Amino acid sequence: MKLIRCILVTGLLSMLLTGCWGAKEIEHMIYVNTMGVDYVNDKVVVYIQMVNFSGVAKKEAGQAQEQKTFVGKAEGETFDAAIFNLYASSPQMIIWSNVKTIVFSEAALREDVIKQVLEVWDRYYEFRYTVWTMATKEPMEKLLNTTSITDLSVIYSQLNSPMRTYEQSSIIAPLYLYKFIWKWKEKGETLQLPYLRIVSGWTNNEKPSPNVSISGICFLDNQQFRGALEAKDILGLRWLEKKTKRTPLVIKDENKEIALMVMNKIKSSIRPKLKHDKPVFDIEVSMQATLTEMSTGLNKKDFELHAIEEVKKQIMETYLKGLDKKIDIYGLSSIFYRDMPNEWNKLSNAGRIPLDSDSIDQFDIKVNLNSGGISKLK
Repeated sequence: MKLIRCILVTGLLSMLLTGCWGAKEIEHMIYVNTMGVDYVNDKVVVYIQMVNFSGVAKKEAGQAQEQKTFVGKAEGETFDAAIFNLYASSPQMIIWSNVKTIVFSEAALREDVIKQVLEVWDRYYEFRYTVWTMATKEPMEKLLNTTSITDLSVIYSQLNSPMRTYEQSSIIAPLYLYKFIWKWKEKGETLQLPYLRIVSGWTNNEKPSPNVSISGICFLDNQQFRGALEAKDILGLRWLEKKTKRTPLVIKDENKEIALMVMNKIKSSIRPKLKHDKPVFDIEVSMQATLTEMSTGLNKKDFELHAIEEVKKQIMETYLKGLDKKIDIYGLSSIFYRDMPNEWNKLSNAGRIPLDSDSIDQFDIKVNLNSGGISKLK
């Protein structure tokens, strides 16, 4: 009798368990990998690139499955309206918790569109702030349909994993969304938004295989888009970027390449001051260098002096390129605001302080060549 009662109680309790009847299979949901935001004909256009798990998982034989890229698109009067229009056309439930990157077109770098995106991001629980934020001049649909190289999922491309390349060769620093928001809202800040291009150079069985690459920076300040510069025009930025890990420096003599150095352990600071009632800045940079290639018999000290001059030249050239487009490329206004707020309030106009070619006053650059064939140097 006691055994029967136990069986009945167990049976009744099991009926109260909900089980997994409401669970959804992974293949019955769309996991968004990358979101694109465009602005066309006064409407916000939203693109989503679907995660391709087959490109990550392996078959039992050990071969990667064929990669496929799926891109969805919808438009609306606002960013949120475009997303709901995307829901209406989706064959399955869309999951946003896996988004790794958000890409803005240049047309979408408008104050009203960005505010709409950030408003929705703040309110919907699935969205995260640790997503890479980028821009592009390319057609958004073409960019998101550009697959990675053979046997590599798009998850491992510069679109979704930019730090892998940046740690090996630091030229343009990737940007998380939370830093985008901070710099977007901060007074006097210059927002440096990496932009993507579709580049050639790779082949697949002798057929061209275009690839997505970070190739420049879009600049915004006071919540306005100011312009973009190619990577070759912003080489000076890396010397003042805190995240720079390892970056190459070509040493030239009379336009002839004489050596290649790899620079690391880079430390920098910018100190504001007033000079004749005008804001000016002193720049300090120190780094260590490894000599990987040389075609001349210079001694260690000469190589260091050449490197110092080249770094100084790149910092100034980048600064002047920014001035040509009215871009405060090093964020000097925000540095002045944080260190000398009273003077900033007196001198600023429309959220910016006056800058010219003489605003960078003094340089103090140190290079220590400490490895890489030093025994061969004089």
